[in-house]
Amino acid sequence: MKLKVILINFFVFVILYIFTDIIFSKFIFKQSVDHKCYEHINNGKFYKLKKNCFANMKLLANIDSFKVYTDENGFRFSGKKNHEINKKNVIFLGDSQTFGVGSEWKDTFIGILEKKLNNYNLINLGVPSYSPTVYKYVLDNYLKNNSNKIEKVFLFLDITDVSDETNRWIEKNKVPELQEGKIIAKQRTPFSRFKKEYFKGAYLISGKLRNLSRKIRGKYQNKNISIYKPVEGNPTGGFIYTDNEILTGCNNGDKKTKHWKCKGVEKGVEKIEKNLIEISKIIKQDDIEFYIMIMPWPDTINFGQTHFNWETFAKELCGKSKCDKLINLFPDFNNIKAKNKNWLRFIYLKNDIHLTAKGHSLVANKILVEAFN
Repeated sequence: MKLKVILINFFVFVILYIFTDIIFSKFIFKQSVDHKCYEHINNGKFYKLKKNCFANMKLLANIDSFKVYTDENGFRFSGKKNHEINKKNVIFLGDSQTFGVGSEWKDTFIGILEKKLNNYNLINLGVPSYSPTVYKYVLDNYLKNNSNKIEKVFLFLDITDVSDETNRWIEKNKVPELQEGKIIAKQRTPFSRFKKEYFKGAYLISGKLRNLSRKIRGKYQNKNISIYKPVEGNPTGGFIYTDNEILTGCNNGDKKTKHWKCKGVEKGVEKIEKNLIEISKIIKQDDIEFYIMIMPWPDTINFGQTHFNWETFAKELCGKSKCDKLINLFPDFNNIKAKNKNWLRFIYLKNDIHLTAKGHSLVANKILVEAFN
């Protein structure tokens, strides 16, 4: 009898939960992600931005939507045709930081530079979650298909490039492809789309439980992984990743996750070095100036670099790839922290690692000083 009551109660609870989650997902939860200007090709093995697209895009659930315009080549720009033949041309390569996730064009560092560099056409080839394997392909294609003389190329090397090179992108016949677990077409089955559409509450709860589990395992099972106390508004979901985790995407020493094997820092570093040397060769054959840019994540500013020093790596990489200059924003961001107790909100968007308008302004001013004086 007791078992029957328990089963009935459980059944009623499940029905009520499903009904509540559907109502929550459809009418209350407003943090849906929207990739309107994305185009998936090659059976989902590659993605890029659509040509001549305009949309209010929301790329991350915790970031407000923002306007995106793409040009005839499928790259983000101001929406106004301001490229002139008599101007010098500058290319920016990178991922979501270069693309400007969460910011209107005028507030991105490229948008800010565009207002100040009247004699230059600024070309933003940045796309979220691209990494050096893709930078090389995109740059090579752009140079082959456009006759414009390029004066400078800036490559924004982000810490996530290590994990993206290791776990997201591979290269087949000189063409980048998403690794098996990252292929969009295989992830977006009708059932998976249904779950994401109608069970957003379950996704939120499961994410919180994973974070809690990860925190517990990091504290009690793996003494080599340190879990730091959270800072207010910490972008990594309630606790701080070690720099090793940020670099690899690995969960406290786990050998694998649902979609990919955790291969460690070395694999990603190896691929970055190889690809940047090849990118440099492409650039230098046309006598173009080559700049590498780096900046820290909030956790790097707050806790330093214990497992892997990104600044040292980038400096050595600049030498190996024969870049003209390394533009290092670590001292600039650390200086903001020393002077401003609200440094996190000053530089980064709330609950995220992408830049605010003020953060973008810091980057733009640094570029002006280092490369255009």
